[in-house]
Amino acid sequence: MSRVAPDERRCKGTSKTTGSRCPQYAIRGGTVCFHHGGNAPQVKAAAARRLAHAKIEADAEAELAHQGITAVEDPLDELGKLASASTAMMHALGARVNSLEGLEHHGAQFAPAIKAEVQMYERAMDRTHRLLDSLVKHGYAERQITIAESEALLVAGVIRRVVAGLGLTPAQQDQAQALLAEEFRALEQQAVPRG
Repeated sequence: MSRVAPDERRCKGTSKTTGSRCPQYAIRGGTVCFHHGGNAPQVKAAAARRLAHAKIEADAEAELAHQGITAVEDPLDELGKLASASTAMMHALGARVNSLEGLEHHGAQFAPAIKAEVQMYERAMDRTHRLLDSLVKHGYAERQITIAESEALLVAGVIRRVVAGLGLTPAQQDQAQALLAEEFRALEQQAVPRG
């Protein structure tokens, strides 16, 4: 009996007689075996290109890892961090602009020119706006809510199991649940920023 290749290396071709997927290994870098077109020059060329690209990516990742740089695993989270940094820079520049005596100075031609701090602040506002707009378009806030809800459900499940495992009477369990709910509400009120 012949061995079936693992799915990630298995030929995508199908048998003409049975209609089932081919059990053979695909050619290296390809998606089909020799029997299903893997011997064709254009298929071999495409497989060679895939292998070359994979090697370039692996070499680049190895070089980044060697330099202590890791690949971005969560682009939306990284975009959120970038938006936070941009917002902080915008506020810092805004404070500098607010401390200026005037927004213009006389340039080399004795014509009024806007001060560099004002221009930098305007660029920071534009950059921050673009980043925040991108976060909104990609549903960042909804995602954060979903994550928070998932974490809350996990914590609630753990608390229920701990309370149940303590061997308390049903009345004591109800009292413990009520006290925990009260404490979580108080914690939530502390976390909400005051306007």
